[in-house]
Amino acid sequence: MGAQVTLAQLRALVALADTLSFREAARRLEISQPSVSAAIGSLEQAFGSSLATRNSRRVELTAFGREVAEGARRIITEVEELAALAPGAQLPGRGPVRARLGIIPTVAPYILAPVLRTAARRWPELALDVTESRTARLLEGLVSGDLEASLLALPLGAQSTAEVPAHAAGTGFTEVPLYTEDFVLLLPPEHPLAGKSDLPTSVLREIPLLLLEEGHCLSGQVLDVCRQVGAATEHPARAASLTTIAQLVAAGMGATLLPETALPVETRKGKLSVARFHAPAPGRTIGMVTRRDALVSLSRRLEGLLRASLDRPGFAGRILPGPTRG
Repeated sequence: MGAQVTLAQLRALVALADTLSFREAARRLEISQPSVSAAIGSLEQAFGSSLATRNSRRVELTAFGREVAEGARRIITEVEELAALAPGAQLPGRGPVRARLGIIPTVAPYILAPVLRTAARRWPELALDVTESRTARLLEGLVSGDLEASLLALPLGAQSTAEVPAHAAGTGFTEVPLYTEDFVLLLPPEHPLAGKSDLPTSVLREIPLLLLEEGHCLSGQVLDVCRQVGAATEHPARAASLTTIAQLVAAGMGATLLPETALPVETRKGKLSVARFHAPAPGRTIGMVTRRDALVSLSRRLEGLLRASLDRPGFAGRILPGPTRG
């Protein structure tokens, strides 16, 4: 046996032996289903033999797998008895909690640092892996089990088919709105509209607007605003990020609609002007999306972490109340 065997892997095998279900084993251990599969795969590689057989209907342990599972039970019991001799000691294999969070690029630069700081302070045993990508790829990650949750623009039903892949559209998702924010008009320095705070959206007909590339949900949202007021959207320049758009605006190549939470970051470099629309201003809703069959306890704790990170001075979004739970 060349590879090292860990207690976490042995716990996964025992949970699988008890439930004969990768999903139920994951729920018991409060980890993701792919993590259980990876643990069993690592054990099989270490022992050089199959521990379980899998098909679409059921899971069965092999004779060798049942033997290893019984040995794993004894090892885990002995370790826990040893740990009990030292009050307050952390049991090996029971931490850290690992979660994989997806965030769209028009949100990540503006809230990720507070999320990570809040996690370190309030949930130190959490190992949080973050993936920044567009909506379509993050939904695919939720479908495949590669992600536990994603921060996306809501509602998903309003996204274009390019942003919601066909194979993801039929998946049951749970959407939890977290905050709303207005779009502001980002303008070149000393623009005549600079500092205005009561603009009608019809003013967009008079301004060349810079947009993100297709595939960004924000691009689709801005296009919707433009269509509603009859504004042109044929600017020759398209950008891959809001940072690039802000630089193009500073160079006098046009204007853009920017989520208000992005202002502190995107206006740090170079002189830029800002104008705001009269109420109700165009804007967007950002929330947490999980699979409908996701582990409830982990989802709720991630939601609490995200809400705590948003509840800070200077946050420009309007935090929405949490869902009522029975």
